[in-house]
Amino acid sequence: MQVEATAESEVAQPFDDRITAAERRILAALCLGTFVGVLTFVAPAPFFLAMAHDLRVSVPLVGQVVAAMLLLSAVVGLISGPLADRFGHRRMIVFGLAATAICFLCFGLAPAFPALLLAALAGGLGNAAVLGPSLAVAGTAFGGPRARRALGWTTAAMAGSAIIGVPILSALGAASGWRTAFLTTSLVVAGIAWLGHAWLPRDVGRAGDRLGGERLFAAYRPLLHHAPTLRLYGVAVLRAICWYGMLTYFGAFLGQRLGLSTGQVGLAYMLGGGGYFLGSLAAGGPLGGVPSQRLLVVGNLTMAVLMGVAYSALLGPLGSVLMLPFAGATGALGFVAVVTLLTAGSPVGAGTTMTLHGSLFNLGAAVGGALGGLALAMAGYSGLAVVLPIFGVSSALLAWWPGQQGAH
Repeated sequence: MQVEATAESEVAQPFDDRITAAERRILAALCLGTFVGVLTFVAPAPFFLAMAHDLRVSVPLVGQVVAAMLLLSAVVGLISGPLADRFGHRRMIVFGLAATAICFLCFGLAPAFPALLLAALAGGLGNAAVLGPSLAVAGTAFGGPRARRALGWTTAAMAGSAIIGVPILSALGAASGWRTAFLTTSLVVAGIAWLGHAWLPRDVGRAGDRLGGERLFAAYRPLLHHAPTLRLYGVAVLRAICWYGMLTYFGAFLGQRLGLSTGQVGLAYMLGGGGYFLGSLAAGGPLGGVPSQRLLVVGNLTMAVLMGVAYSALLGPLGSVLMLPFAGATGALGFVAVVTLLTAGSPVGAGTTMTLHGSLFNLGAAVGGALGGLALAMAGYSGLAVVLPIFGVSSALLAWWPGQQGAH
């Protein structure tokens, strides 16, 4: 099987994680890009109440702006991948960063709720154009085993949005208001777009042929006939349902079930982001010699079990909070492993492969949020603790199963 061949090749290669000075600039641009791409989704949350008050709408309605960005990114991602492979990953990433700067600008200047929907449009476009192509560059621009180290750092930067980005934005908003926070962020992101244009490698793409709608979606056809890649996509979707669904309601669980304050809940999420950051670095560093398939199975399985234990409340408030960084670390191992396998074994371009992965992840995240809410409404947090980990365990079994087939 293709997955097994990839894992065996990783073992056969000497692990060398040294990165040149030129590669450091590329990696810095990629990390800043993925940091911004995820910040688009998490930045509005601390300001929901203030935004709703100023725009005279309900808090749940403001929350739907993030959901709209998530779903739009899933759809647009299907287009941005082939475009990145055809016209160049650097161009697509810079375009996405520029769209994200516009998103924050629209947030800061929004006179009414419809303007937030315009911001959601720009944010969804930006996320789809940045995350998938950035992972594609990380997986292909670095030689040999250094690719997984680059993927680890690029993934770790996503967690930085929760560890660094949200606290800074919250402090700025508390001092100067939510509009100032978003407008300042827009200027910073515009600067990051310029750095991406200057530091990312100049790829020429394959722009010789016209790229109509039929040609655009034809780029995905080889994936539909490549069983190992389809299995990995299935793993990614199942993992997203478990991880995002449980993470969405964890704050409510800590507040309603365990009685933690808002500040304590924020600290819990910061710890979770720290765990995800460290797990991402470990996947490309100390655990760099572990075959990706094995890392994927163990990471997804452990993440699902730890989140289930956290939601059970058996360990009390402190124990449940401490489960989150460990779950984040193991979840990051699974994420880095699956994108490593996808970039190494896909039959099509890395941009198409990774952007489809991003779209499917966002789709799985939306399904996880819906299933988590349904389980919560029907059976409370105990029901959620049982239902969603099933998808995480299933993702580990699906990742393990192709290897067992090959063994037989």
